[in-house]
Amino acid sequence: MITQSNLAFSLIACLGILAGCGDRADSSTETASAPPPATPADAPAAPADTTPSTAADIATSADASGAMPVDAAAATTTDERAALGVLNAINEHEIAAGNQALEKGVSGDTRSFAELMIQAHTENRDKTTGFKPDSEGADVNAQRQKGEAELATLDKLSGDAYAKAYVDAMVKGHTDALAALDQKLIPKATTQAVKDHLASTREHVANHLERAKALQKK
Repeated sequence: MITQSNLAFSLIACLGILAGCGDRADSSTETASAPPPATPADAPAAPADTTPSTAADIATSADASGAMPVDAAAATTTDERAALGVLNAINEHEIAAGNQALEKGVSGDTRSFAELMIQAHTENRDKTTGFKPDSEGADVNAQRQKGEAELATLDKLSGDAYAKAYVDAMVKGHTDALAALDQKLIPKATTQAVKDHLASTREHVANHLERAKALQKK
């Protein structure tokens, strides 16, 4: 015979068993619903490698970006390289004459002019060199020898006599340079880059000549 106390105890035990089963069911549900850990296959894909792999790819990329300009020297003709070689012989002479003037102690406007000649002709020489000029042609050597002879003559002078002779030499030298550009160098230019360079050079030489003439009048 089941007493009331035994019945109550049995009900309490059943409720405890049911509660434990519910906890296990909730735990199983949570475990089943949790997403699996990421695997290497789930990781974002690495960006594609766009580095050019062939010479053709590199050339195409360079043309598109403009980072690799075309070498202008490759397009110049033999006549152009010879003309540019003469131009650089003129540049070298003007630089050397300017340095000689500074060593001789010229002052005032004459010194400023000599410094301008060194700077301007150094810049032009560097640009001209980019075209790979012919530095050993017959005309180049003749121009170089002419410049050396003029420097040797100037070197014998000093003081005011040197300063006057230097300015006179600059007037003559830039007059001759303009004539060479107009009659020999520019007519040989067929490549656009060389034409542009020689045209710009002519403007600078003409400006230098006017400055030298103004200095000569003083």
